Amino acid sequence: METSPLGKMLLVFCAVFVLAAYLFMSLSWVVVCSGLVLIFVYSRRRFLSEVFHSQVKVSREVLDELAFAREPVAVKVEIANLNATPLQARFEDRLPHGCAVASGSNVAFAKVPPRSVWSFAYSFVAERRGRLAMDDVVIEQSDVFGLHTHRLEAPAKTTVAVHTRRESLSTAREVARREHFEYAGVTRTPAVALREFEHSGIREYAPGDKARDIHWKAFTRLGRLMTKTYKREGTLETMVLVDCSRSMRLSSHKVAKLDHATDLAIQLSRVLLSNFHKTGAAAFDETSVISMVESSLAKHQFERILIALRDIPGAVKVDDGAAVLEPGTSSPLLRTQSPTAVGKGDRGAFLDALKGITAHRNAGMQDIGLEGVIRDVITSRRGGEMLFVVISDLISSRDAVVSAASLCRRTGNRILVIQTYDDWYSKPSSCLDVAGAERLCCSMSGAVNTEATLRRAGASFIRIGPADTTARIVRSIRRGVA
Repeated sequence: METSPLGKMLLVFCAVFVLAAYLFMSLSWVVVCSGLVLIFVYSRRRFLSEVFHSQVKVSREVLDELAFAREPVAVKVEIANLNATPLQARFEDRLPHGCAVASGSNVAFAKVPPRSVWSFAYSFVAERRGRLAMDDVVIEQSDVFGLHTHRLEAPAKTTVAVHTRRESLSTAREVARREHFEYAGVTRTPAVALREFEHSGIREYAPGDKARDIHWKAFTRLGRLMTKTYKREGTLETMVLVDCSRSMRLSSHKVAKLDHATDLAIQLSRVLLSNFHKTGAAAFDETSVISMVESSLAKHQFERILIALRDIPGAVKVDDGAAVLEPGTSSPLLRTQSPTAVGKGDRGAFLDALKGITAHRNAGMQDIGLEGVIRDVITSRRGGEMLFVVISDLISSRDAVVSAASLCRRTGNRILVIQTYDDWYSKPSSCLDVAGAERLCCSMSGAVNTEATLRRAGASFIRIGPADTTARIVRSIRRGVA
């Protein structure tokens, strides 16, 4: 509990009145001073009782189902006063780093009646994509006279997943309407022809399956709903895998590699689903799987993929020249030119990653990250050809992608690697010196060697930059350029 500026002023007046009573030997000054002291003591004891019996419940609700970068996100905060006395306070909903208030205000002054609920709303704008953690709501409670204040933080943890931009979803719809996906002889299949394929087996019914495919004879024998499965020739089950390693998260120019990869994954998934390819998506880093959706052709599969890709961490803005990326390096550590290039948070994240690797090794697991995802998917499929589309810069996860390509070749599956080439996402220098030219030459040489290694392992390969769109990538795949 603290004394407010008004309370401090009252104490100053008391001191002045005591001095005046001593100098002028006047009883009236003593009476005034005693009255002010009694008011101060009474308000403090009463406020202490109110704070001790205070029962405040705070809840926060994000009104927008999908949040996008640089667009307003509506938030509603409710304060429930469970006390028998009114709650007079200042409420502040602290915004995450990199956010600004768009409309309304995240700070409100109110007097909440006893045993009632009061709310206020506002909207904020996030600068970039990623998961935003909103902290507790700060409540600065004051007494009736305004002489004392008490600050407390009401728990109201909320996580908001912000997409890159709204245009990405509209672009996905337009590309899916115009383009069709053909990969190595896999042709486009009309929707009507799907019902005429040969019946291949049955499996247990899952929500989203078509009612006309239920096998009623099997229901009478087994006592549970079973649905028919068909052999869909001409389609290819696909998994879109997004690399979220540290090198992908670093951004030094307008377009971040991870943001571009996320947009491409969303749009490629929409194109594949519109062409009746069973599609799933996953996000991985050096040591673990961040989120994953199994491949399916269910009705709301695209929404599930969209929700999974929201869990991808945001890009980290770095200064030009703060980090030098070595092409062909598989280690998550990046060679830096200055000690300020790697912050405490990055060192802690890397140490956590090392702990994760040690834990996996102690548990007897050899495959982590990308290799673990692909092996688990292939094992759960138990045969059948699949296509894995990996979007990566091949810096932190280079060895994992090469091992995944070898694994796909041994198991009879296909893999397509889309490399977000790092130099094309960096800010172009106004003048290129000899050292810069040598670095670019070494970087391209390493990228070419990596491409040759992947092609020898049986993988298809495309190198892209920030200007490459999903439509151009799909056309390149259809022409057999990959």
